[in-house]
Amino acid sequence: MSSNQQLIAAGSMPSTARGWRSSLTALIAEFLLLAIPLNIVYGFAMSGVYRLGAVAGLGFASLGAIVVKRSPDELETARLGDLPRGFALGALLMCASVTLIALAGDLKLGAGGWPTLAGLPGVALLAGVYEELIARGIVFRNLENVFGSGIAIALSATLFGWLHLGNPHATTLSALAIGLEGGVMLAAVYMATRSLWWTIGAHFAWNFTETGVFGIADSGNPGHGLLRADFAGPEWLTGGVFGIEASAIAVIVCLAAAIFFLVRAYRAGRFVAPLWERRR
Repeated sequence: MSSNQQLIAAGSMPSTARGWRSSLTALIAEFLLLAIPLNIVYGFAMSGVYRLGAVAGLGFASLGAIVVKRSPDELETARLGDLPRGFALGALLMCASVTLIALAGDLKLGAGGWPTLAGLPGVALLAGVYEELIARGIVFRNLENVFGSGIAIALSATLFGWLHLGNPHATTLSALAIGLEGGVMLAAVYMATRSLWWTIGAHFAWNFTETGVFGIADSGNPGHGLLRADFAGPEWLTGGVFGIEASAIAVIVCLAAAIFFLVRAYRAGRFVAPLWERRR
């Protein structure tokens, strides 16, 4: 090794070590100081919104969204136009899931009423904002910075599914389904767009279309929407009492969307390599 190579190697070691320390410190600090406290606050806020009326609940959720809002590049106001795109994506995926389940099984569709309970707009907004700030804005982003995109998707999706095990009627299979639908699909959308507005819109629209439009249970919580969709068929097809999110059809629909956005992210060069490869 030449003297110049020795100097370069010697100089790169402290830089690599500093990079590891900085990234791991950010990962641990944001988990402990942001993700965990915000998740606790989110739990209290959600329980409060469930007890309020539609208008009051929407106002409470909006206030919570403003308080919790961070300001990284992916949430800059110049990208607010991504929000309706996310709305369209979430509503489309839910409508596609309902349609395919109806074609494969039996669906009775009747009139419902004004969205309340889990269909409350405030509940859907609260879930869309808080869960995306935590799951994609903090957890996925920091995991990706250390472990790269692939491992970050797997780890964050596993955590996302596990956190839904506390929901009514939850099972290991329903947690796995939510990990794939929400954890993988929304991470793929975030990777392709690098916009939390996209994922917040998609998350909100998925939840509200599910409960506030079709009146389907959302992760075990009852729905009451403008329509009343009653499915007949095996639980693997309909999702049973947990709701459509435990349906194999919904998993397939969301994974198809995930593949589409992952391909877009790859073509745009938005896959992040693991830290140990970037520090070579």
